Amino acid sequence: MDNSCSVYVLTSLFFDRQGNVSSRNVGVTFSLHDAEAHRAEGVQNEFQEFPVSDDWREDTATTALVKAMRSFRGIVEDMQEEALR
Repeated sequence: MDNSCSVYVLTSLFFDRQGNVSSRNVGVTFSLHDAEAHRAEGVQNEFQEFPVSDDWREDTATTALVKAMRSFRGIVEDMQEEALR
């Protein structure tokens, strides 16, 4: 069983200050129907689909723990260097 949902990032083409064609994110939706309706509004509109895991909160907590452990390691290294002086 797939434990993810799709997020659709709506984009639109525009001209930047230099006259180049660029893409700009203009919205986000969970609905494929809304994404397709956005694309149908004009040739400049498109969307990209991204899968998001149902357990994204666990992934985020793991990432936060890794950052905290790296920070703690840095503090310990600084303390060790200070003790050797």
